Amino acid sequence: MEDIRTFTSEEKTAFLAALHYASTLNGVTNEETEFISNLAEEFGISEAEAKQSLEHSSKEQIMDMLDVFTDRRHKLELIKELFFLGYADGNLTDEELMFVASVGNKMGIDDDVLEDISRWVIAGIEWQEEGERIFGADS
Repeated sequence: MEDIRTFTSEEKTAFLAALHYASTLNGVTNEETEFISNLAEEFGISEAEAKQSLEHSSKEQIMDMLDVFTDRRHKLELIKELFFLGYADGNLTDEELMFVASVGNKMGIDDDVLEDISRWVIAGIEWQEEGERIFGADS
């Protein structure tokens, strides 16, 4: 992930709020909860800040929060993590995909770039799974 020290407090809050909203689209899974918790810890987010990010529950509120992102790299990091979250339970649904596309469009990210990131995330997950199969097998 991009060096998190370069993210502002407002960006961190918006980042987590967008991920939390995405996780609620089809019922929150344990994998998604763990994913968001790990990211909040990586961000060094306090419990109060994490709770603040979860107070924004509507899609409109989340979309308004995205205006804090001005750095293109930070925007792409959010898109990447939304895709990872969507695939965390093994299934990116149409509703999750539409939300990621809405976020990308709001932040001015081209659809081709969104597709590239999605393919990259899938390839990375497949690569990790293959590594677990090869190196994790008891022989």
